[in-house]
Amino acid sequence: MTFLWAHRDQCYNLRSDYKDWGKLSADVQTFVSQRDMIKMNNIEKLQQLTHITTQEIADALDVDADLVKEWQDDASLPTIAELEALVGIFSSQLDAQGIEAQTKSHPIHIRLSIDYLLNLGLTMSDWITLKWAVEGQWQGDQLAVGFFHDGKLTRVVASNDEFVAAFAGYLILQTEGEFEPYIDEFDDDKVYDWRLLRLHGDDYRDVTRELIATDLPEIKA
Repeated sequence: MTFLWAHRDQCYNLRSDYKDWGKLSADVQTFVSQRDMIKMNNIEKLQQLTHITTQEIADALDVDADLVKEWQDDASLPTIAELEALVGIFSSQLDAQGIEAQTKSHPIHIRLSIDYLLNLGLTMSDWITLKWAVEGQWQGDQLAVGFFHDGKLTRVVASNDEFVAAFAGYLILQTEGEFEPYIDEFDDDKVYDWRLLRLHGDDYRDVTRELIATDLPEIKA
């Protein structure tokens, strides 16, 4: 990957032993402290999305490929600096994919979060970044969150404004290792299953397992 080699020094410089906990959300701090409760991260999912190999990551971060494999398998946890470097690598590659395929104006900010990398949640920045990267390749289809009740799609969240209104800008993925349903506090705490969708008009395809590591079953249209 051209990007990896162009930014290799930058990625390497991020590697240090500092522990600036203030840079991480409370959810990520909990993950670092209680990581045995959560068994999945999105490193391999992001590799699939960006077509970045394990060896390319290892070369960019100046670590052994076996260590990257340990991260993928949750056998060990990257340092905070390594997490930041991984986020930078994937963000830049997704940005480049969007630039190549998109017809829309470039968002003001493209950046994945460590929360998404560790499969804890999708921030507003993650949402914007993923939509930028995938929608250009989807030729008019939209990335959306679908709410399902009794197996039927009842609500769709597609725009940035809708994402903020539905989730306050943060879609929780896991709580203590469990993917939980969405509870609508504005509708008598009604419970919905949620999925990430590729939306094409009134039709959809469940792409949840393409974007996050999860055992949630696919919901078919």
